[in-house]
Amino acid sequence: MKKRLTKIALAASLLSMPAVVGANEYTSLFAVEGGYNKVSADVTESGQMFSVQDSKLGSAGLKLGAQGENFRVFLSARYYDAEDFSKLDTLGAEVEYLFHFSKPVSFFLSANAGKAFMKVGSKPYYASVSTNEYYYGGGAGFNVTVTDLIDVEVGARYIDLDSEVTQGTATYKFNSITSAYGSIIFKWQMD
Repeated sequence: MKKRLTKIALAASLLSMPAVVGANEYTSLFAVEGGYNKVSADVTESGQMFSVQDSKLGSAGLKLGAQGENFRVFLSARYYDAEDFSKLDTLGAEVEYLFHFSKPVSFFLSANAGKAFMKVGSKPYYASVSTNEYYYGGGAGFNVTVTDLIDVEVGARYIDLDSEVTQGTATYKFNSITSAYGSIIFKWQMD
């Protein structure tokens, strides 16, 4: 049931992007992102639990979106560079609500949803497993308008994976990804 609700929420967020941005006038966005992440996962094999947490996880991402006066929406893709994970990538959508404190500085709250593509394993201790799981989460941060064409964004993001996969005698529980990130956002007006 939870997976079905997550799929519905993801589809609704993707379809509602134009409505969220709202008005006829909006700014197109393209962002390059770099981040520092912590992935939380547990492996249970033969009754013994191992914790797989890699706090030295870098990420790179691209975001394409639009901005109205107080909202931003993005489609995002991220690649995570991890030793414990042989693969970790995400594709998703994000909605940000901007609180304008001054002309150049805004605070934002965000919601995100998407799909994570993972493969994890550490031979010879336990077998590797691949899974594609839906995620959802939220975030917060600050946006600084540098010029009319460039913004810089710094923030924190939490992604809840909450999935469990069993392969052979090993059971994997993927918990979450916590991120600190920075983005350079390029803006242009569409006619």
